[in-house]
Amino acid sequence: MTALLSMEGITGGYGDADILEDVSLHVDPDEIVVIVGPNGAGKSTAMKSVFGLLTIRAGRMLFDGDDITVWAPNRIVQRGICYVPQVDNIFREMSIHENLEMGGFLKKGDLSAAYDRVYTLFPDLKERRKTLAGSLSGGQRQMVAMGRALMLDPKLLLLDEPTAGLSPKYMEQIFQICRDVRDTGVAILLVEQHAKQALAFADRGYVLAAGKNRHEGSGADLLADREVAEMFLGG
Repeated sequence: MTALLSMEGITGGYGDADILEDVSLHVDPDEIVVIVGPNGAGKSTAMKSVFGLLTIRAGRMLFDGDDITVWAPNRIVQRGICYVPQVDNIFREMSIHENLEMGGFLKKGDLSAAYDRVYTLFPDLKERRKTLAGSLSGGQRQMVAMGRALMLDPKLLLLDEPTAGLSPKYMEQIFQICRDVRDTGVAILLVEQHAKQALAFADRGYVLAAGKNRHEGSGADLLADREVAEMFLGG
């Protein structure tokens, strides 16, 4: 199978400081891939590199047949990649429905099909679509952020720490929604602090440390790897 996304030997960072060193990973169509590792490992930086938010000094980024290494974020969005940052990812003073409307700003014509698709994935949002997003719980706000990104019908969804600060109930709900999104044909690349739980539901995973690839494999294989467990998963 041809990969949807390929990072090939990416080295780069912010300004003159390199955070990533020769990092490679790939995401296949209809696949959930998770990046885990200790704090400061470069997990979120690796994801931001996909979205054109990094200065890349070596390597290349391929997406669905195109070399997007030096593309700007707006062009990357138009090509089919949407990014949900960890914080400041909703418009708090707008309703749920207005947030989704903002998410579909690049789509021309009727948005009815996009609304239906998102509300089917997030029925809790449909019931409260007139509610101000800022009044929602953390888990519900994360659903709004994901739903807003999905309004553009992307091929790849990037999620940065989607369960940060959430209760176990909402964490499992977000993971289940990720599965549902994948089953609609959208690949997902996510960074997660809850490494064990993320590897248990992901198709594949990558372990980064100090900005470098350390381990990769299926979620189950990484969970069963003693070295990975002792060094990165708390034993």
